[in-house]
Amino acid sequence: MRKILRHIRYLLPVVLLLVSSAAAETPDEAQLSEAQLSADRMRFDSQSGDFLATGNVTIQADGLTVHAPRGAGNVRNKEVRFAEGIVASGDWQGEWIDLAAGSIALFFAQTPTYIAENGVKGDVGRISVDADKLYMKGADISALNVRHLEDRESDIAFGAESVRGTLSDGVLTSLTAERNVWLRGRPNAVGDTVDIRGDTAVYSVERGSVVLSGNVRAVQGGRVLTSQSLVYFPGDNRIDAIGGVDLKGKGGMTPARITIDLSREKQGEGR
Repeated sequence: MRKILRHIRYLLPVVLLLVSSAAAETPDEAQLSEAQLSADRMRFDSQSGDFLATGNVTIQADGLTVHAPRGAGNVRNKEVRFAEGIVASGDWQGEWIDLAAGSIALFFAQTPTYIAENGVKGDVGRISVDADKLYMKGADISALNVRHLEDRESDIAFGAESVRGTLSDGVLTSLTAERNVWLRGRPNAVGDTVDIRGDTAVYSVERGSVVLSGNVRAVQGGRVLTSQSLVYFPGDNRIDAIGGVDLKGKGGMTPARITIDLSREKQGEGR
């Protein structure tokens, strides 16, 4: 009997998302349902709302499933925290995610918030990310110490100490990257990609461009360009460099504007 009991998993219906129709303020809130948490071992304080779960911890909430060795939280505050290596997959507020991290925190009160830390790797919609921290709240997304953030829709990748932007239907619609920014653009016909570095980068799907500024340096197939600011157009795979342009081998910084078609194997100075 003891052997059988050791293999029984406890199931706790954690009412993190349950909103009564009378108290709901918006149609979205009224659609939320309860989350269920299961584990090999569970402690729950009905007075404080605190709970601790260990061993094969799984939570299913609003389309999202999280697996972890350990989880803790508070039912009344509508929050859950997981530690020691987590895998989360499913729908999170309309965005498909498949992420692994050292720790994850979910907050369901008001606007649901998702925070992943410590070796965050995986996919959010059409984006792949490798960072120290990822924060999602509504349509807003931000990350710290981003080693790699790739927008597969536009075929470009970023890296920076700090990134913030917005998502819509799994697509990155805007992004601002700051400090030690790098960008890898689309390859040309012979496979040479453009690699650009700068202090800041502002990406906009609506404008179809990435604006980089501060100590900008672009390299492609042995060609080097430095400029005060630069605009990269992923769709056309071209660069507009503005102010203080220096092409390798020309010498000196001269006030100018230059357009370079990066899709060509060989390119002159443009115009």
